[in-house]
Amino acid sequence: MLEAATPQQAEKSAALPSQTIREWSLTGLFAPSSIAIVGASDRPGTIGEILTSSLQRMEFAGPIWPVNPRHSELYGLRCFASINDLPAAPDLVVFGVKGSAAVEELGALAARGVRAAIIYDSGFTESGKDGADLQSRLVTLCREYRIALCGPNCMGIISPHSKTSTYRLAIVDPDRLKGNVGLISHSGSITIGLLSDVRRFGFSSVISAGNEAVIDAVDYINYLIDDPHTKIIAAFLESVRRPDEFRRALERAATFGKPVVILKVGRSERAERAIVSHTGGLAGETHVFSEVLRRANAIEVTDLVEMTEVLAALQAARRPRGRRIAVVTGSGGQAELLLDIAESANLSLPPLGPSSIAEVERVIGRVTGDGNPLDAWGNGDVRTNLTHALDVLVRDDGYDAIAYCAEHADGAPIKLSEVVIPILVEASRKSDKPFYGLNLRPGLIWKKGLDLLQAEGLAMLGGARQGLAAIDRVARYELKRKTKSSPATGHLNRGAHNPILGETRSVINEFDGKRLLAGFGVPIPVEELVQSPEAACIAAERIGWPVVLKAISDDVPHKTELGLVKLNIRDADELRAAWSDLVARFAKASAGATLAGLLVQPMIAEGFEVFAGLRRIPDWGLVLVFGLGGVFLEVMRDVAMRTLPLEPGDVREMIAET
Repeated sequence: MLEAATPQQAEKSAALPSQTIREWSLTGLFAPSSIAIVGASDRPGTIGEILTSSLQRMEFAGPIWPVNPRHSELYGLRCFASINDLPAAPDLVVFGVKGSAAVEELGALAARGVRAAIIYDSGFTESGKDGADLQSRLVTLCREYRIALCGPNCMGIISPHSKTSTYRLAIVDPDRLKGNVGLISHSGSITIGLLSDVRRFGFSSVISAGNEAVIDAVDYINYLIDDPHTKIIAAFLESVRRPDEFRRALERAATFGKPVVILKVGRSERAERAIVSHTGGLAGETHVFSEVLRRANAIEVTDLVEMTEVLAALQAARRPRGRRIAVVTGSGGQAELLLDIAESANLSLPPLGPSSIAEVERVIGRVTGDGNPLDAWGNGDVRTNLTHALDVLVRDDGYDAIAYCAEHADGAPIKLSEVVIPILVEASRKSDKPFYGLNLRPGLIWKKGLDLLQAEGLAMLGGARQGLAAIDRVARYELKRKTKSSPATGHLNRGAHNPILGETRSVINEFDGKRLLAGFGVPIPVEELVQSPEAACIAAERIGWPVVLKAISDDVPHKTELGLVKLNIRDADELRAAWSDLVARFAKASAGATLAGLLVQPMIAEGFEVFAGLRRIPDWGLVLVFGLGGVFLEVMRDVAMRTLPLEPGDVREMIAET
């Protein structure tokens, strides 16, 4: 089941409820006024040397206090022999020492009033019982003194706007780091990768969360919601330790209009096992987690390329009002490729309307295909043709976003980009629709063109599939944000006279289960539970031949595989023979089971077999599952899922999804 916690996680969750953590200040982690580095060293590449150089390069205004008894000075700063020699309790203490030593030192500093700390070292819950015991001691200490702890087993935090870095890698260009994306990651290497490319967006904060012994993703999300520099939140997650609070944090972010983009790993069994050994967390059930994100209007992505493109698309000053995308190209081949991609990815590229086609052809010439994607090459007069094509799409109310697809790359030996990007910028000035520069392949950037687009509030995306999908994800986010309504409320028939209610049964058989549902207004088929072949024949006459006969028992919930269902019974003789066979099969296959009777139902040979069921997931609550029944359910797993209560439109959407 989803996020079954280890004993250590359970202790942490019980000891540190969300409302308590929310009362703690995380300012010391993100904007400290003073920093102590325990275990600072003169060796190059150590934590003390890296942090001090980064802080000095970022022009950190507060004091930096190295702590090491073997030095009186480090990095041009006074070095203190012990934490007891510090002139005051630092806002933040970071530990460049082993985990056990860090816990001891933190205990001494806690008494002096430190309220924020970072422990980089591993060797805690992720490493076995001894490490779990050490982490438990750490949690108890932080709870007692209300210490906001990042880690252990982490890379630290970067806060470009407050000119602070406690990250284990050196910051060489702090100004380029600044942006509006708050990144939370359970993987240090993932943060390293995302920090390596800040051409299209930068960061308000970067958090390598590690084991999350005290402060976890929920707390970081809530902090970033309140942070004025953060406009977008991104999270790379291996586990969610407090599902209910996590969901509330996502809903709070949606209320504040801050998109949350989430990439969660652990979809495969092997990945789930790896996560346990990496951070001590447990992965969750993929489908339930995806449904929780959909319900909270978070944007789910499946890999880093998708995440990067969505974050880039969110940089645009305007966002789509709907999912209808118009694409302009300079190539019929590109248009055909884009159509294939759009169809396979369920993206909306509606055809150009007749009046718009006529207006395009008036200048450019014959439109190939249905006009979207629109090949605007024509006679090769790019300035005239592209300008006219974009003007037509600006005026066409059938589109919510416009993308120009080409290849824009630094070092290109041709000059086409220098012509088309200014035309795209000029067209966007005449419209309230979002415009995007779209590279056919991912990874290509023309820096000069990117600067022109960003100056006008346009975004540059990479990869036709990834870029168009990013626009679509942003559009769906905006649609749900604008149409979000409260779940429908009504008065259900609570089945006050239902004989099933009040009984204690671990399994309810098919007949009684349907009687229970009928008490809540769910229609059920005409059927009769009988105790003899004579009664079965009378019931069949009332219901109408042909009929189905089933053995009913709380002890045998799955009947088909035991041969306890007989189909298409056409007369009384067949019914008596079926009765004898079912009773004999039941006695042989279900020793000790109680037979409640045999169920007579009408035989329905046509139509679709569907499945609908409820499942209670710990922490997430009730989940409604729907899909095609039979082989589609068991083999193809073709199901749709919604957390309860349902929202308007959920049922129709679930049917359409399967």
